[in-house]
Amino acid sequence: MTCASAPLTERTLCELRDEIEQIDATLIATIARRTVLARAAGRVKVASGQPITDPAREAAVVLRASVLARAAGLPEDEIRALYWQLMALSRRAQLE
Repeated sequence: MTCASAPLTERTLCELRDEIEQIDATLIATIARRTVLARAAGRVKVASGQPITDPAREAAVVLRASVLARAAGLPEDEIRALYWQLMALSRRAQLE
């Protein structure tokens, strides 16, 4: 059933879910782009003799995300946890 054919009482929820699904697709595309950039950064690090892992840089990225989360009214702890997962994904991509 499409949103247009849903009963009026369900239409708004259906439309909200459709918009959430569009945002999810954008998030996945953005994470994929971030991963491509992480792979490129890994190649640059290897070529210049730098270590793949940079704990200070990772902590700075997570801190920046936490500040942005606070400004957006989002839970900082959960955003930090999400960003630590993104850091792990980036590290794996850089090792490829």
